[in-house]
Amino acid sequence: MDLSNSLQFGWIAVHFFGLMVACLVRIYADSRVEGWLRLAFLIALAGVAVATLAGEQFGWPMWTLSAGTMAVMIVLAVADFRAPQHEPL
Repeated sequence: MDLSNSLQFGWIAVHFFGLMVACLVRIYADSRVEGWLRLAFLIALAGVAVATLAGEQFGWPMWTLSAGTMAVMIVLAVADFRAPQHEPL
């Protein structure tokens, strides 16, 4: 496997890991592993951010996909997808 294939595989792995961890943080909210998953999420978010910046600086054509992945990760981190509960009057 040459260097180009290794970089592409690593790029895909960083994004897949980021999306996977972002989903796991939401799935395991309010559990014992949430703290560790949040740490993994922050590491993955930093990795996707570095991939986005590197892609933009080196002129890679898929850097916008990195930015999209980072945006989806941020939305997953801050949005609350649970059904709204009715508050007592």
